[in-house]
Amino acid sequence: MHIINMDLIISLLVFLAVFLLSKFFVDIIVPDLINRYNQSQQKRLAKVTGNLEDSFIFLEKNKLAFLSLTPLLGAGFFFLLFRNVFWLMIGFLLGFTVPTVMTKMIKAGRIKAFEGQLVDSLMILSSSLKGGLSLIQAIEALCEEMPPPISQEFNLVLKENKWGVSLEESLRKLRQRIPLDSVNLLVSSVLVARETGGELTRVFSRLTDTIRDNLKLKEKVATLTLQGRLQGIIMSILPIVFVIFINKQQPDHFTVMWESDMGKKLLVAAVVLQILGMALIKKISTFKI
Repeated sequence: MHIINMDLIISLLVFLAVFLLSKFFVDIIVPDLINRYNQSQQKRLAKVTGNLEDSFIFLEKNKLAFLSLTPLLGAGFFFLLFRNVFWLMIGFLLGFTVPTVMTKMIKAGRIKAFEGQLVDSLMILSSSLKGGLSLIQAIEALCEEMPPPISQEFNLVLKENKWGVSLEESLRKLRQRIPLDSVNLLVSSVLVARETGGELTRVFSRLTDTIRDNLKLKEKVATLTLQGRLQGIIMSILPIVFVIFINKQQPDHFTVMWESDMGKKLLVAAVVLQILGMALIKKISTFKI
């Protein structure tokens, strides 16, 4: 009877301890984790939307909600595809990086489009100055004749100037928003010409020739390195496609990788090496002019 009572007491104590720990976990730990996750998501989305707004791209609330769910959507998709916790974590991490990658791609595309419009814009500025207009009026003519994104950027320069910001400071901000060597050269040339009293029409004519030659050289290099870049992309994607194909056709081949400690370590090492390889291929196939 004494032994039964002791066993009962121990069972009750264990049950009470588990109950208290569960309550502590549910009432304190889980809300704290959810709160931390929401705060990190809000900061991340604020950074993403800030970067997009710098590119004159404004997202609606439903699209912002979708971006906040990309980690969970990525985790759920990979778990349904592979039925494995390892790939669930990979999906979560990939989903977490989607907004950042998307923002960088949008900004890169915008900067490239800006660079492609720069020569025509300089010709408009030069012809406007030759016609007797001031630099501010020449920029206004540029904004009227050119499409986005270059018209949006120079229109922001005009708005800042109307708000009391000096033209020199507005051009420096333009250089920060558009980190291109050609824009840096343009802004520096304009600032020096305004300080020294140089002739801006001649400055813009020389800049037009310089930037046009630079763009032609970039196009030539891109054409010559196209095959190497395509090979790099294919070699980077091939291991991922191979793993997905084999895992769907012959799941038994990868069972040891999912279940054993050594297999999991090898998978982590493979993912790390794959990422390093992709970064190295991108570095080798990228030329800065």
